[in-house]
Amino acid sequence: MRIIDTVSAFTGKRSVVALGMFDGVHIGHQALIRRAVALAHELNGESVVCTFDRHPLSVLCPEKAPVPLLPLEGNLQKFEALGADWALVQPFTPAYGATPPEDFLRTLVRDLRAAAIVTGENYTFGAGGRGDAAMIRRMAGPLGYAAEIVPSVMDGDVMCSSTWIRRLLEQGETAHAERLLRL
Repeated sequence: MRIIDTVSAFTGKRSVVALGMFDGVHIGHQALIRRAVALAHELNGESVVCTFDRHPLSVLCPEKAPVPLLPLEGNLQKFEALGADWALVQPFTPAYGATPPEDFLRTLVRDLRAAAIVTGENYTFGAGGRGDAAMIRRMAGPLGYAAEIVPSVMDGDVMCSSTWIRRLLEQGETAHAERLLRL
């Protein structure tokens, strides 16, 4: 797997982009990344998992920033184990956080030559978190990519999320949390 820190460093001919924060790479993230990898094979492209070098809240609102479930290196190892061809680790800055979501999508299509964008139902992005799965679907036709929104993976009646796993760890449910994080 190749690791880059800017979209302009991508040298592949076309990509399938997986979008998310991917903290811990839990079973929900794994489903999303596996779908992106499979779709890249179907479309004769390369899978690019896009994440950040730190949680956006650590820059935008440090007092609300969650403790990472895994260090970045651990997340990258999981991306590679799941078959990702590329990892884009975008440095998160206030200026980057102010990017309009429409511009973010245009950049993915232009610089990553995105043939498809894969994300989860509750993913938000761009300035003010205004971008979401509905926007990804809506802009697919005009920008010329396929949109795939992966349904949430459930843990019983609770959506599997990094927040849920942190709660389990706070409650001492270590074995349960580890099961959700296992590849």
